[in-house]
Amino acid sequence: MSGREFPTYAIAGVSALVIRNGRILLVKRGGQPGAGLWALPGGAVEAGESVAEAATRELLEETGLSAPVLGVAGVADIIVREGGGVRFHYVLVAVAFDSSGLSGELRPGGDAVDIGWFEMREVVGRSDVARSTKMIVENVMRNGLRYVPIFG
Repeated sequence: MSGREFPTYAIAGVSALVIRNGRILLVKRGGQPGAGLWALPGGAVEAGESVAEAATRELLEETGLSAPVLGVAGVADIIVREGGGVRFHYVLVAVAFDSSGLSGELRPGGDAVDIGWFEMREVVGRSDVARSTKMIVENVMRNGLRYVPIFG
């Protein structure tokens, strides 16, 4: 197996969901999984880090922006199979942020090679958007932005 080795257990990951004026913030991923695809900013939860802390860190690292956390907007399993086995398995927690409190300077960073605001209806029709991002955007379009508090 080339590249990063993954354990036999799923990895906890986060996605930062920021919507402003009907547009959603996406980054173009430079690394795996999903290199070259547009996706919500995010990554793995580090040991000792809460879901809210991880999402806040990833948002800042990949976009240069900070915002107050609203809560969990959804959970998705991201499973990538390779050669009869599982190459990646993330349990992805989508964390919603309050865009009215955005601060910082928008710029790609971390493993993000580009960044932009997209109309949500445009996102679901694009072939270069990560499946997990499309699932989250479709849910928001269907049900509105809903979230539950994060405890801990």
